[in-house]
Amino acid sequence: MHIRLSLSARRSWLAWPVIALVLCAAQVRASEPAAPQPGYETGLPAILKINNELYTALDPKKRGQIQKEPILLEQITAPCLAPALTPDGIGQTVEMSAGFIALMNQFSHAKAIEEADKGFLTKFAATLSGQTGEKALTPLAAEGTKVWDADTMNYQVGNFNQMAGTLIAIDLAHHYLGHYKKYAAQLTASNGQPVPINSLLTEKEWREAVLKGARNALDCGYGVDGIRCVYDTLGSMSERPPWVAYLIHPKANVAKVNSDLLRLEKDFFLVGK
Repeated sequence: MHIRLSLSARRSWLAWPVIALVLCAAQVRASEPAAPQPGYETGLPAILKINNELYTALDPKKRGQIQKEPILLEQITAPCLAPALTPDGIGQTVEMSAGFIALMNQFSHAKAIEEADKGFLTKFAATLSGQTGEKALTPLAAEGTKVWDADTMNYQVGNFNQMAGTLIAIDLAHHYLGHYKKYAAQLTASNGQPVPINSLLTEKEWREAVLKGARNALDCGYGVDGIRCVYDTLGSMSERPPWVAYLIHPKANVAKVNSDLLRLEKDFFLVGK
């Protein structure tokens, strides 16, 4: 059984920094483990900031259905992101695992590394494809002098915001589109863990939420390049671990949805809000 903790709950001054540091510490391992590597700036505080921006950008009618703060699933090592209700059963929010935040760090860093090391994302996906999430994911080791340099890590931050921001916005969209309510009775497994809503949605319902969420993210300044990279990379996996269903529909037409996302972004900048 996992523990569901609202991030708005009171924390001791000792415990809260420890949790934040654990989430921020996940990083792509270098080729020489003995040499310590910098950590990521993007962790739990970044997630809270992103979630607040997405919430604020929603129109009042949608915002009235959403609880401002997410829920952290501390004991789930697999990447997990799901629409959920607050512990009192009233508010609508998203819940996510520490493994999801770690994956977003690894994914956004891999995309940044791809700029100097073409093909790195393909190797990154192959490394993750056989990992079930029963223990923390082990990303592909990266080599080279630019892996942790300032330019790479600045790009990593932007990638993280786009990837995590759009994925969270999509799960928020499942609430105001009525998807969560429609499938609520099937969204909790017998062990108490969330069932991926993508495994229950039609592909059309999923795509609708993707475009609504992406629009919410665009309103916050998060472009579609990050989420398109996520879909391209996960879609290329020859074998998808179960946790992938939290991020993409099993029958997703990646080429079509990515084309739709590009069109959405183009229209957004041409027409504006």
